[in-house]
Amino acid sequence: HLFVTAVFFVIIIGAMVFYRKLDEKGRQKFLYIMSALLIADELWKHILSAATGQWEWEFVPLHLCSINIFVCVINSFRRDKLTSEILYALCVPGALLALLMPTWTNLPYWNFMSLHSNSVHVLLLMYPLLLIAGGFKPDFRNLPRVLGIVLCECVPVFFLNKILDTNFFFLNGTANNPVLEILAEIFGKNLYFLGMPFLLVVVWAAMYLPWYFLGRKKAKV
Repeated sequence: HLFVTAVFFVIIIGAMVFYRKLDEKGRQKFLYIMSALLIADELWKHILSAATGQWEWEFVPLHLCSINIFVCVINSFRRDKLTSEILYALCVPGALLALLMPTWTNLPYWNFMSLHSNSVHVLLLMYPLLLIAGGFKPDFRNLPRVLGIVLCECVPVFFLNKILDTNFFFLNGTANNPVLEILAEIFGKNLYFLGMPFLLVVVWAAMYLPWYFLGRKKAKV
């Protein structure tokens, strides 16, 4: 797992270096390709699972990472600040955590769901990092808007989980995720999700403080 993850990171870094050298037209085409790959990856999951009689409600693209697939598509056409910020603030930590602490390791590595889980999270991590390589600078002042969007998504997802017996946004179980298991020990098995806002603050602080100090340093210069 560690070796494969290291290979993924090398590929992502190589893509960032390549993207940085492209002109604006080339970067636009690259993002279109990334979006097409993400959509194809998601469709592959649904087609194969349906063809083999294994499709279930859990496959509906309402997980945080799945929703970000569509945010990537929107961003590839608009590249506006809000979608870029959403992808950096939510997609990067979500995809990174999934790759470092996967919940699909009980499957054989060459199982199509295992391959999909790896490939889609690599693409989701790569996309916002390409934006960084292209000059996008995250701004913590946009975080209230990002948080507001997440909270608006959580409300209907919470009730859908109860109706469909799913676990979108990990609001209906820890799925044996090590980080969520720690929150379950602190807040209790049924209230572990109350620790997510505190976890988000820690993660965002680590992600945004370097940009804040870098911005202050440039301002002084």
